[in-house]
Amino acid sequence: MNKIIEDRIKGCLVGSYIGAELGFLRFAKPDLVKIEKPQEMFSRQLEPIFQYQEQEKRITFRKVTPFIDIGVRAYLKYQHRVIPEEFALLVKNDEGLASPVFNWDDIHTIQEVLKEGMHPRVSGLGVVPSANICAAMPAVGIYHATDPEYAYVDGVELASVVQCRTGADWAGLCAATIAACLDPDLSVDEIIEIVMKIGHKNARDVFYQMNKKIRVAMSMAMGNEEEFLKWWYYNGGNNTERVTFNTLEFVLPLVKKYAQFPEKFLSLQIFAPNTGSPVTGVIAGAISGALYGCQVFPEKWLKWAIPQISHWFGILDVVEKRLKKEKTIINTIETLKDQKTDDNNTKLFDKIYGCILAGAIGNAMGSPVECWFDWEIDKKYPGGIKTVLDPRRLESEDDNQMAMLLVETYIERNGTPVMARHFGETWKNKLNRDHFYPLCMGNAYNLIMSGWDPRITGHWNVVTGSTVMCMEPVGMYHIGDSEYARIDARAISYMYQRGLDVIAAEILVAAVSEALTPDATVDSVCNVAVKAAPDEKLNTFDKRDVRSCREYLEKCLEIASKYTDVLAVRKELREKCLFYHPIDPLELLGIALAMFYIAKGDVRQAAIGGTNIGRDSDTIAGRAAMLSGALSGAVSIPQEWINLFKPEVLEKIRKNAQIFVNNVISEKMKRLNNRIKLL
Repeated sequence: MNKIIEDRIKGCLVGSYIGAELGFLRFAKPDLVKIEKPQEMFSRQLEPIFQYQEQEKRITFRKVTPFIDIGVRAYLKYQHRVIPEEFALLVKNDEGLASPVFNWDDIHTIQEVLKEGMHPRVSGLGVVPSANICAAMPAVGIYHATDPEYAYVDGVELASVVQCRTGADWAGLCAATIAACLDPDLSVDEIIEIVMKIGHKNARDVFYQMNKKIRVAMSMAMGNEEEFLKWWYYNGGNNTERVTFNTLEFVLPLVKKYAQFPEKFLSLQIFAPNTGSPVTGVIAGAISGALYGCQVFPEKWLKWAIPQISHWFGILDVVEKRLKKEKTIINTIETLKDQKTDDNNTKLFDKIYGCILAGAIGNAMGSPVECWFDWEIDKKYPGGIKTVLDPRRLESEDDNQMAMLLVETYIERNGTPVMARHFGETWKNKLNRDHFYPLCMGNAYNLIMSGWDPRITGHWNVVTGSTVMCMEPVGMYHIGDSEYARIDARAISYMYQRGLDVIAAEILVAAVSEALTPDATVDSVCNVAVKAAPDEKLNTFDKRDVRSCREYLEKCLEIASKYTDVLAVRKELREKCLFYHPIDPLELLGIALAMFYIAKGDVRQAAIGGTNIGRDSDTIAGRAAMLSGALSGAVSIPQEWINLFKPEVLEKIRKNAQIFVNNVISEKMKRLNNRIKLL
């Protein structure tokens, strides 16, 4: 890793620890922070108090080091991008967080409800907003160094384990700030503008609460220092809220003038009447270190800080591993851009276009016989259905419509990551609720429209396969990156589904991510899908003859391996692979993969097989054809099927594919290229 960046990441960790130690002075030794007049803030020496007497059975405050530690420890333990379920496992049993500190009772509540079995994506939903979890955000910002958009997304997701929407947004913006501070090409003014824009785009209520205060404080800080110190002591830095405050309101305005002078930066947190200094000190110290490295701190501070937290430096290896992966992703996409098809399109466009187009065709082809058995189809259509019977379905089917809405959400985000809240906004603006099943998507839509956070509105829905039918845009965004594809698919899927639907969506996008790579094969796609499938015991209400998702997919593919004809396999799949209802997400995914495998990535055969198996035939045919289109490209789709589209519908699909390539993927590539400069 670049030595300068390595020093800045270490500086961020060291600074967060220094901020935690010094930020606690107000409570460890209150007399040390008493001053006669504001101007004294910069004349006092700051030194930590390692030994102090707590009042037994009445502990209100304590150093927030355990919060910093759990953030870092999550990445050290899992060695990858951390998800809420993993973070919750650490939070639930962490002894440091379980310390008997009154002001940490918001965390204690979460520890208890997690132990009671509450799902970690909803556990923080009703908690009073608290700044405590902001102290865990330096690690999130470090992992996503130079990418504040993703730092915000993951900051919100992880903080939501212990916090409501407002508190999670506070934390996410802290993570975004630190990630931006680690970008050597950004000025402080640019960092502040980026963070404020992220707030405005994603958390308008939080943005409007903090915007004026931050702008006023920035203006005051850049003026006469004596006047500013007086104003800060009596107004701007005065905080009597012990936990319910937005950390950045007390830190961000000071960054431009004081972050390179951490003694002053931290003094402004500690000597002003700020009961939140244990947390604001952490973020202030982390920002100073992220911007200027370890050398910005006094040598005497480094001597007592570094020995205590040197084990945290292991996060550097985790970041470096991810950066190397991103370098391979860049190479993968560049290869697709360099390769040309016979019609002189890039392979990248051809695969993206083929993915969308083939999915729409398969969906429309299978729709007329949805929920039929294969023998019923044979009786009505001797020899099987071999084409789209009703071309009107090419634009009206729910699977295709939902996939296009997700594509348009990515287009709206212009290369930045999509979370459930963004997809929820698209639903609010564009979705026709009457077209969708009321027990899953219809119910989620109603909850979103009534003000629920889209992150969690699927947790109570009937499992119907409704995420599997449309989640491929996540794989399109994460070409060659099944890990990130799965994580984002899980988060988005919880907007309107749960259980097997979420798991199946993760498996699907992993397969799509692989299928879009230049050297993908049918076998590699199926192998990635199987690897992505959990091997843990199924957790469903009904008893099934397979132990796990992985075992079921292996079973479907083992059967498929015995056949070369997509129609001939139907009887054995029907006898051995069906569950209790035709729209089970695991069933439709397993059968779609089987048809994709037998078809050897041929769009025509995959669509024919998926259609004539019946069951959830619109989705099965759509998924099998979509994977084939992603693997083989639009050039492999029969022209007579393409001709069935209305010109304006076909043009919309083509245009969206082109925008996805030219805008979404290109902008993402800029962010990735900026990231790998850190190597």
